[in-house]
Amino acid sequence: MKQTILSLALLLGIISSPLTQAQGKIATIDLQKVFDGYWKTKQISDNLQTQGKDYQIRREKLIQQYQAINEEYRKMRESADEGALSNAERQKRGKEADAKLVEVRGLEKDITDYDNTTRSQIAETQARMKKNIVRDIREKIAQIAKADGLSMVIDSAAVARTETPIVLYNDGSNDLTDKVLSLLNAKENVGN
Repeated sequence: MKQTILSLALLLGIISSPLTQAQGKIATIDLQKVFDGYWKTKQISDNLQTQGKDYQIRREKLIQQYQAINEEYRKMRESADEGALSNAERQKRGKEADAKLVEVRGLEKDITDYDNTTRSQIAETQARMKKNIVRDIREKIAQIAKADGLSMVIDSAAVARTETPIVLYNDGSNDLTDKVLSLLNAKENVGN
């Protein structure tokens, strides 16, 4: 009986040892706070706002050009429809108005193409920059996690599809948010 209990205790010790070793330290991070507070995010946001303003200025110029040409077309069409004109003059003015209408339609297409292309470029730039920022953050998290012997870092700000928080309880004792943010923002001062 003693031998069975001793064997059972030894077996339990062998089995539980890897289990306790497998349970690593877990830390949390508010990824949204880090993302928003990172100096590169602010820089990219400013650049995207500048691009957006440039886009808006160029678009407004195209719209003004469109409105002017459209007004010319309207006047040409009214001129061609005057009752006192001869048939030949009416046809001549009608052809001129039709040519102006082609110009109006071309400019409408240019504006639409410009809108689509520019919005797509800005969205692609934004996605690429966001991906690069998240990569920087993840690299810094991995560096800290390895140095601190952490097996996992969980985003405490993450929300499930059901719009409920993924982390239901966190006492904040092992939160890396401020540490990661300060290290990421310290790089800004190195380059200046």
